[in-house]
Order: sequence, then structure tokens, then C-alpha cells
Amino acid sequence: MNTEFIKKRISVRTYKEQKIPDEILEKVKSFLQNDTGLFNIPITFTILDAIKSGVKSPVIIGADTYIAGKYKKQKNADISFGYAFEKLVLYATSLGLGTVWLAATIDRKSFEKAIDLKEDEVMPAVTPIGYAADKRSLRESMMRKGLKSETRVPFDQLFFKDNFDKPLYKEESGIWALPLELVRLAPSATNKQPWRAVVEKDKVHFYEKKTKGYASEDTGDIQKVDLGIALCHFEIAAQESGLEGQLIQKNPGLSVAEDMDYIATYQLEVK
Repeated sequence: MNTEFIKKRISVRTYKEQKIPDEILEKVKSFLQNDTGLFNIPITFTILDAIKSGVKSPVIIGADTYIAGKYKKQKNADISFGYAFEKLVLYATSLGLGTVWLAATIDRKSFEKAIDLKEDEVMPAVTPIGYAADKRSLRESMMRKGLKSETRVPFDQLFFKDNFDKPLYKEESGIWALPLELVRLAPSATNKQPWRAVVEKDKVHFYEKKTKGYASEDTGDIQKVDLGIALCHFEIAAQESGLEGQLIQKNPGLSVAEDMDYIATYQLEVK
């Protein structure tokens, strides 16, 4: 996996009525068997035939294959889900397949039945997979415009130096420039971009800037899922930049606003 696919990937809601070749689906199945989440929390994936399984989304046109993911309820599971599911999305992109994260705009009951969701499990999101149509539907174009899908918060409003009082500007971010920029470009629920990060020499601390209404029994904390996506992007870009480190959880105890939750830290390895 590399940053090319992060930059290339866009949400696709309008698909060609074109069957995915069996050999491509086999590659996806093989990838899913080895797609691990964060902090040793496994994610279970299911590939669904839309007609046979009776699953659908009112915002999707043309797709007949979906992938749903679920986890057992536990601490950090929503973060792990976002991390693993985004790896799937980027792998699909590398195969020339279109995807889109769907959480609210699906027939949730039919998906939960199709994947045999248990009481102690959560299915935060699903994605169709298929080949993007040559032209977006009018509905999709209007949705992208309404969500301001191409818009991102400026770098220095998302990232900080040493504490939350000092904005970090891209030109002074050094080795962290690419990883943080690809966090900035990550997709998020209704494009809220809830990630914030504080850089401390050999560490980057990640936080969730919470918005009310984005956590529920059905979906978990969907903004923590977004942070999982961000961590996936960061790690891929760090590896491509030649950095060696790992994601850990060790709260640095920084002073934060009430609407901010500590998520994880990327720690460079000491050589």
C-alpha cells in the first residue's frame, strides 16, 4: 500500500453495471483474511451479493456487491475498525475498484441480518465495490456539493506543536509533513474532519474533536472510526517517508478542551 492510492481514491456512489471478475474478487477475499485492525482488535468482513442478500442503499446506483465489517464491542474497537476498513478501501482502489464509506444511508437492518450481527457486535459501516461509472449521477453530484467533499480544514488549524496553543505550519513540520497532510486529506463522516494532532519531536499525539450526535449503539463512535482512518493514512505515509515507528496508547497528559479525546500516539523507534 502506498500514498498514491490515498491521493487517487475518491468516493463513488454511481457504478457501471459491470460484474467484478472472479479473480479480482478472490484477491479482495484474500486481502480481507489478512486485514488486521489496531491494538489486537480483530475486524470481521463479509462480501455480500446485493440481490441474494437483499441489501441496498438509496444513494448507490449500479453496484451489486458490498462489503460489510463488524467487531465485538470493546474499548478501541471503533478505532481499529476505521484503520482496517480504510486499508480495505485503499486496496480496492489499487485494483481499480470504486468504494464509498456508508453508515447512515443504508438499509441497516438488512445488512445486519445478512452478516448475522450478534447483540455484542457493531457494524459501523459498509461499502459497495465495483467500477465507477463514467459520469456521476445528479444525486451524487448534489451530495458531494452539499457535503463540501473537496474541502479540507487548513493544516495549521488541525495540527499543533508541543501543545494546543501553538499552530504547526506545514513548512515547519519537517519529517511529519507528508504523514500529516495525508491525515488532512482523509475522508470522514459528513466531512467533519475530527482529527487533531500535537507534534513533540519524535512523537505525534492524535485526538478526536468530538461532535455531538456521532456516537450510537448501532454505529459505535463514528468519529473514532474516522480517527482510525486517519491513523491508517498517517502510518502508510510515515512508512513511505522512511520513518520507523509504531502506534501506541500513552496519554501525554496535555491540557485539552472538553470536546477533545486522546486517541493514540505515533512513536518513532529509537536507533
